[in-house]
Amino acid sequence: MLESNDELIAEEIYRSNITDITKHMIANGIQATCQSCQNIMASALELGIPRSKKFDTACRFSFILSSILTKSIDENNLSQLTYDEVSTGRGRPIIHYRSGNAIFHIKKESNANRLPQGAKYRREEIKGNEQILLFPDIVEVSPAHMVVTFNHKDFQLKFIQIGMIDPTYERWLFRDDLLSYIQSNTVETMQKTYGAPLEQQAIELVQKNFRLEMKG
Repeated sequence: MLESNDELIAEEIYRSNITDITKHMIANGIQATCQSCQNIMASALELGIPRSKKFDTACRFSFILSSILTKSIDENNLSQLTYDEVSTGRGRPIIHYRSGNAIFHIKKESNANRLPQGAKYRREEIKGNEQILLFPDIVEVSPAHMVVTFNHKDFQLKFIQIGMIDPTYERWLFRDDLLSYIQSNTVETMQKTYGAPLEQQAIELVQKNFRLEMKG
């Protein structure tokens, strides 16, 4: 099946802006977060806290991930990768990461083929891709918006990918699998440096909530 012009442009935008350093950072950061959550779960089980409390840890995944990634960017002077906290109009703000003229955020999704939930802010961002797809060679064009999606089972990764969605929010124009960009040594460093302090805080909070439930 021949690729459409939009698909070809989307792939070119991706390859021109998402560097290998960015791909490694995304993949290693998500894997380091999974490792930290596994450690939290193991510690909770050792303390006699039921496995059902895994939900508490899963709820902290996004916070741990954003903390690991933003601290890693700050402390490693990755000038080609920046971030900003953006309000969506409801709930907690999300982190936008920027690499070249591409902006992306990270979303857990059950299926690699499925588009992430079409929240209002996400649809509005993706609709903005229409301009760069129509005028890809104009220097002043607005940045392209992409989405990283991933999923895990018991904090064992099933997939990580980054892709660009068409402006009508009906299909992926281009996706790239990032699992192969995981580097075990870098993951270990990120987990120990940025994840470990958060693990202890999370374990203490799980313990506190569990005691309150038992008293109730």
